[in-house]
Amino acid sequence: MKDKLYSVVFTFLLSTFFVLVLAAINALASSRIEINEKLDFQRSVLYVFGFVEIEDNLSSEEIQSLYAEKITELTGEITVYVATVKGEKNYAFTVQSPGLWGTITGLVAVSSDASRIVGIDFVSHSETPGLGGRIDEKSFKEQFRDERISQDRNLRIAVVSGIDTSSNDDSRVDAITGATRTSEAVGKLINKAINEIFPTVLKVVN
Repeated sequence: MKDKLYSVVFTFLLSTFFVLVLAAINALASSRIEINEKLDFQRSVLYVFGFVEIEDNLSSEEIQSLYAEKITELTGEITVYVATVKGEKNYAFTVQSPGLWGTITGLVAVSSDASRIVGIDFVSHSETPGLGGRIDEKSFKEQFRDERISQDRNLRIAVVSGIDTSSNDDSRVDAITGATRTSEAVGKLINKAINEIFPTVLKVVN
């Protein structure tokens, strides 16, 4: 009986010890993860405005310093990131839209008169690596840089195959080969950003 009681008590104490150790590790890691996520987001904001390039190897201190110098945050119904680029105020904001496998969260920077996309980045998504996941590639994202926004509410910027010539070249980017659904999802995300989110942006900044 004593041996059984000893085994139970020993197992309980050992389990409690490891649970506490794992909880402490998780608490420490969560803090670090949160800091890294914040830095990644600040870098994305700087990227969409054109202050940094994807390949720039910046330290956390450099990112924080540049962000503090270049970016103003305005909070209202949504958070708007404001920066002056080439003498013009531009606005960045997050927008979410369904992708193929989950929600795509994009960060979109737009000129103050909503005439062009300043830059775009993808904060999170669950698209297929090597296919839809290629929306993270510089070659895809840079197509949106300074791209004119169409007045057509149904198709602000067309994301189409290279052989599709149905849209104005000034408001189109090439889709990702083999990832039609993801490419269409990005187009819908842009439409939502301009048609639904940007009016709220103007309320915040004004």
